[in-house]
Amino acid sequence: MLSTTPSRALRRPFDFSGNHLVIDFINTVNGRPNYTRDDLTDSHDVIDWARAAGLLSQTGHVKTGSEPLEAAVSLRENLYEVFGPIAARRTPEPAVVELVVRRAAQAMRAASWEAGPSGFKPLWPQDSIESICDRLADEAVSLLRSPAVARLGSCAGCGWLFLDTSRGHARRWCSMNVCGVRDKMRRYHQRQAAGPVTM
Repeated sequence: MLSTTPSRALRRPFDFSGNHLVIDFINTVNGRPNYTRDDLTDSHDVIDWARAAGLLSQTGHVKTGSEPLEAAVSLRENLYEVFGPIAARRTPEPAVVELVVRRAAQAMRAASWEAGPSGFKPLWPQDSIESICDRLADEAVSLLRSPAVARLGSCAGCGWLFLDTSRGHARRWCSMNVCGVRDKMRRYHQRQAAGPVTM
């Protein structure tokens, strides 16, 4: 699923094909583990992504600056260091997991709590990138504690992460229409180059 924002409509649309808020945030670059394009180049990009993801309302002022941008990008890379290895069926380094857990604990201290029919839930103000990071850190720890984390995978084409919700848990690409088509074309050209099969 692609989403554009009205305030910066000329930008490349954000992609939300990871099936989880945290995974979509990790995928705000054009490939993993290495990338040549970053979709979060300033604080406004982070805000636009958060609005497209439904974390912020479409209106209202949000505090910006270079430090909040650096904090958001640092969190994103920390999250990749945790979930990237899990998607590859490896165990992440304890130190990087601890960083995410400590960031989530900081978020819990900053939250206010609202009672609802299914219990209390944390709430954060929508006026800063810090609160966006609070929400993402909390969601990351929730994913770590969920059985769903076992369904993390990475695209065979670009390395983006995704939560595999397919029926047979056989998803290979971030998108069948992008990396899936490229992979099929690559294999087709390889067969063509190899020539006809002789008996």
